[in-house]
Amino acid sequence: MAHLVRDRLPLVLADALQRSILDKGMGSGDQLPTEAELMAEYGVSRTVVREAAAILSARGLVEVRPRRGMTVREPDPAILSEQLAVLLLSSHIEPGQLYEVRAILEGAIASIAARERTEEDLAELDACLAEEEAVRDDWDRALAMDIRFHELLARSTHNPFFVLVTSPVSSLLRRLYVDQPKYLALQDVILDEHQAIVAAIRAMDSAEATNAILRHLGRVAQYIGQGESKARRASGKVKQRS
Repeated sequence: MAHLVRDRLPLVLADALQRSILDKGMGSGDQLPTEAELMAEYGVSRTVVREAAAILSARGLVEVRPRRGMTVREPDPAILSEQLAVLLLSSHIEPGQLYEVRAILEGAIASIAARERTEEDLAELDACLAEEEAVRDDWDRALAMDIRFHELLARSTHNPFFVLVTSPVSSLLRRLYVDQPKYLALQDVILDEHQAIVAAIRAMDSAEATNAILRHLGRVAQYIGQGESKARRASGKVKQRS
């Protein structure tokens, strides 16, 4: 019987169940033991089991339904992405700090994508560029395609870790692009920069792909920085009036 220590029982039980799920290679839809079975196996109360289930659910590892208990769910990168984006925002990061991270991350992505991309990857990037051009006057759709472009670059590396770490940055960027008129006015520039990145990747020129994306990210960092400065000035004026 796998009795647990009493300190932080729900968390300890959640960690134990998580290890069990991973060790057994359980997949989406697989059923976990019932509440009664877990209570007997680990020597804990029903409350502890339910709190552990809530922890695993928050981690995106299980789904809890009435009369069905806990079942394994397919990992959803969007959950991690959203959590990390909120964490980054609450940390009050500066645009320059975000640029430093993106320059290292996406510089490597562009370089590797130029080496590893397939014809299918190029076709998806071309389709994204065409859609960007078609929706350049629509704020929501233009922003969605802009972010999708960078996600497609990450996929073109064929390294799943790049996709995972790019996703929360994309979620964060959705919150930082706040000056809609200025962003729309920059669509021609953004499209030109994206096209230059794809051209270098198509040519399998890793050095130029890196340079092209760094030029693009540098301008994006300037845009976001100016937007934050404008917001701070506006906030200062409001405080003075009050």
